[in-house]
Amino acid sequence: MQGRITEDGSTKRGFVLFLLFILAFPFGLAAQTGAAQQIASIRITDQIGALIPGAQVTVLSPDGVGALPLTADANGAAQVPCRAGTILHLTALGFAPRTAVLNACAGDHEYRLAPATVQATVNIVVTPDEMPNESITTSEQISRTTARTVFDAVDDLSPAVFVTRRGVMGYGISTNGTGQVSIRGVGGSPNTDILVVIDGRPDYQGEMGHTLPDFYSLSDTGSIRLIEGPASVLYGSNAMGGAVEILPRLPKRGVEFELQSQLGSFVTGQHRLYAGLRQGRGTYTFSAGVNHTDGDRPYSAYHSQDGSVGTEYQLNSIWKASLHGNYGHFLVQDPGVINTGFLKQNTASVGRGGVTADMGNSTPALNGYTRFYSTWGHNATADRWDTNTNFDSTDRITGGRLFQTWTPQPGRTQNALAFDFGGDFVNYGGAAENFNVARTSVKLYGGPHQIYDDAGFVRAHWSPSAKTLLNAGFRYQQNSTFGGIPVPEFGAQWHASSRYTFSTSISRGFRNPSIRELYLFPAPNPNLLPVHEWSYEATAQARLTQNIAAWTTFYYASLTNQIVTLGSYPNMQMLNGGKAINKGVEAKLRWSGIGSAARRRLSLTTGYAYLASTNIAPLVPANKATLGLDIDMKRAFLHMDVQAIGKRYTDTTHTTQLGGYTATSLKLSIPVRRNLNLFATADNLLNHRYQVLTGYPMPGINGAGGFVLHF
Repeated sequence: MQGRITEDGSTKRGFVLFLLFILAFPFGLAAQTGAAQQIASIRITDQIGALIPGAQVTVLSPDGVGALPLTADANGAAQVPCRAGTILHLTALGFAPRTAVLNACAGDHEYRLAPATVQATVNIVVTPDEMPNESITTSEQISRTTARTVFDAVDDLSPAVFVTRRGVMGYGISTNGTGQVSIRGVGGSPNTDILVVIDGRPDYQGEMGHTLPDFYSLSDTGSIRLIEGPASVLYGSNAMGGAVEILPRLPKRGVEFELQSQLGSFVTGQHRLYAGLRQGRGTYTFSAGVNHTDGDRPYSAYHSQDGSVGTEYQLNSIWKASLHGNYGHFLVQDPGVINTGFLKQNTASVGRGGVTADMGNSTPALNGYTRFYSTWGHNATADRWDTNTNFDSTDRITGGRLFQTWTPQPGRTQNALAFDFGGDFVNYGGAAENFNVARTSVKLYGGPHQIYDDAGFVRAHWSPSAKTLLNAGFRYQQNSTFGGIPVPEFGAQWHASSRYTFSTSISRGFRNPSIRELYLFPAPNPNLLPVHEWSYEATAQARLTQNIAAWTTFYYASLTNQIVTLGSYPNMQMLNGGKAINKGVEAKLRWSGIGSAARRRLSLTTGYAYLASTNIAPLVPANKATLGLDIDMKRAFLHMDVQAIGKRYTDTTHTTQLGGYTATSLKLSIPVRRNLNLFATADNLLNHRYQVLTGYPMPGINGAGGFVLHF
């Protein structure tokens, strides 16, 4: 049930005293005693589990000192000295670096590296023992935060990221759908400028071109990687502003089982089951999830269910096969805009599935994969009051991808060179119709429609010295509607010392017009052309002390050929004519003040992003500040998250604004047994009244409680 905080002096004083107690408590905790050193076996692989021979491993003590360099053997394996909290920094030419913490030395540990990008990347993981790439301090784990969805977690990854929402649960689709992700002011409405990649396959509605955030479940999510800035050389269209990569969860060893359930305000519940088995050469996974709420407003209910299965099998020392599939369905109600005299309400029902099949290869000089994938969906919306306004569509995406990394001299650290090469093909489309309930009036939009895309790409990574890395890439995409599109990228990185790293990049991104914009509504124009972006950025990363790490990025982006809608219905036009210059800065600082890396008693992360734009998009803030606080009290763990969001324009005319707001959330986790945790969460802790989407007030303070059972 929803609660409220009265704004009297005693409540405010009590809340302040509570915060002071929470902040002061950890300083009285005793330091942990050291543990005997052991040997741990690790394997470094790519995203599908193919081995990376010659990968570089830097081993640091739990306090982040005493670097020991090692090189993985021909099987991508290494034996590392280990005690609880040992830090591993993993690198391989052509792959993004990764930093992890060994909290247990026994058993085999597998670490998967993602393909390198010229931009700075930020990683977050759901499962433990990991750390973000930008530092080697503490980790932020989704399981310890109040995040209910994948996009909740994405919103916390960087201060330059913003995600819209309209209620306690359920992003929705159609006109007032939310879950729109903007990165440095680029996202689109609907969300067509940021690509979501699930288990290696691009996922978007085949006709509308937008993401489907209610489909992205945490039930099977193992890790999330955010690429800020164009990723079109790697992924092609829709990755103009960046990409969100979602990889499935895999068991670390033996049998893993986890059951999580919670229930809270507005009968809001989340229930997730995960089971995994790693035995011999095979890995097998299963997950299922149910989410539901009655909603914080009348007619704002939401219900979803999802499931996934996956398997991987090491055929021999070179080849590895994998198959992963998932399906989900959600039903979401739109309560409509308040204070309009008449609530235009609708219900959306969406079912969506996807499958990815990979064949990975790994030799000392060549590793990669061949992939085939398919995604399909059925989307239906119905107006609550107007039986003549119903929409139904089916869509699909089918494609394949070849990706190989060739390292002429594996394991070489001086004057090392690696090449990525490969290609993509994809066919996407579908059919849509408007109809009345009696189906006496049906509009088919001249469908079905489909578009073909083919592309080839090559990327080079050269490390002339141990401190310098140069990257360059080129993609040529051939589209059945828009013709050929060349896409280059360049990047450089310099490790000035063990504490300071500087990088810079130039990249081009693009986004093809969607089938909706070309042929459907509201004013289709088959002559539309792709939207383009040139992005320039420079990043400085610093480890100021053993406990303090920071990074700052300055960026400049030029967007051209943006698709704009002119006039009003029925005299509307969609044309290429929009332009924007986005420039800004984002900064993040992490302090880990008490305890070893294995068990930080107190950690604080703060960030700020500023955006200046000549044509800022609606609902995108120019300012965002974040604060994350983690306190380990031995017998309990507390996480607090604060986001301060600036004012946002409500439309493209830039005449009216939504006020800024501060959102505060809290989660308290208590381990009652080795395999059982209890937790409680509170959202909008200060009971602020605000709107993220115009006409949709967010709920006041609300909470939930639940448990996590695992073994």
